[in-house]
Amino acid sequence: MIDIISLFQAFLTIFISTLTNVEIIWVTYPVYITWFAMEFLVERKELRYSHSLANSIIFSWVSIDWLRHLYLNNELNDYNKLIITLFFLLLSLFILISSIKRKKIAKILGKTGFFSYFQIMFTPFIYGVIEFNYIDFLSVIIFFPLIYTAVYVIDKLLPEFIEEEEKKFEEENEEENINNFAESNLQYNQQNYSNYYNYYGYNYGNYYGNYYRYRR
Repeated sequence: MIDIISLFQAFLTIFISTLTNVEIIWVTYPVYITWFAMEFLVERKELRYSHSLANSIIFSWVSIDWLRHLYLNNELNDYNKLIITLFFLLLSLFILISSIKRKKIAKILGKTGFFSYFQIMFTPFIYGVIEFNYIDFLSVIIFFPLIYTAVYVIDKLLPEFIEEEEKKFEEENEEENINNFAESNLQYNQQNYSNYYNYYGYNYGNYYGNYYRYRR
């Protein structure tokens, strides 16, 4: 019988290996950094198609590295690892294409947290650092909602300094646009006034010129 303590111990072992094992940290560390940077700095306000596109490229890169490892170590016949690798690779390519076509599904599947968590936690399995068994696999699945909730809470507690900078940038652009509009409007009015003056001044001069010639 599986108890919560066994699942927690399995999860903790996997998590620690993603931070300490020198064979895999060159894969997990960049994903960690990308996850936190995108989650806390970029995707706070909204997930754009450009974000999901960038995420899909990172996700596919990790999946391709998994496939490279399986190929170099003659483990393509390990169907558990191969199925996980191909699943994430195909899913990342699907998100990539959906982002290019601007389909809403890209914003749902392309969020950083889902992919980053599972690619980080499955990397020890793919590289053989952790033995692939159902307890470890189940612990990764079960603890995902808890980790994602914790990240969500932290995201809400952090100050929104990035949005403040964006707001300031938008205000400066708006002020600049107003100034440009006022300047162009002034130039337009000056040009119209000049044309108006020249036109009526010309007619006025012609009128009185003809009048004096007629009197004489």
